[in-house]
Amino acid sequence: MSVVTSPVVRQQGISDDLLALSTLTDVVYIDCHVLETPVATTRTAEQWARAIMEEVPEAVRATLTAAWAGIGLDLTPGAPGTVAGWRITIAAPECVVLRADSGLDFHGELVVEVGDGTVRIATFVAMRGTRAPDAWFPVVPGHLAFVRSLLERAGRSAGCGPFRPAGRSLSPEDPE
Repeated sequence: MSVVTSPVVRQQGISDDLLALSTLTDVVYIDCHVLETPVATTRTAEQWARAIMEEVPEAVRATLTAAWAGIGLDLTPGAPGTVAGWRITIAAPECVVLRADSGLDFHGELVVEVGDGTVRIATFVAMRGTRAPDAWFPVVPGHLAFVRSLLERAGRSAGCGPFRPAGRSLSPEDPE
């Protein structure tokens, strides 16, 4: 009998190299999720971003669209130079930076970075006005859960199972 397992996705602190990719100033919020997979480098960062944000079922797309509209993001889905409506501001095979501005006085960037055995997606938020904290911070718990589920879904679609870097074993604290 075969066991189907989900890809390993975890939150991690932000590294200086990832922070350096953001073009925002006055960042007040950062999170980072990591998918551990041996097939990370089989796709470019932009291909991973599209898998995470565009190659989703219609119900997931509708939820994303509603969530982004709820925080006032100015997106142009389907426009050239975008991923799910987020503007591509930096693109290289190993990283892509996506930006969206909100009418509620904040700016967001998503950085997708591909490395040996990992796909990282980081969210950066900079705020410019008094409405921004009331718009962003209440949605953070849902944002964190949704990003994790999107990354897991993209990992499954790429055929990723659990990936354990050399020397790392499973334990009860490190479940499959």
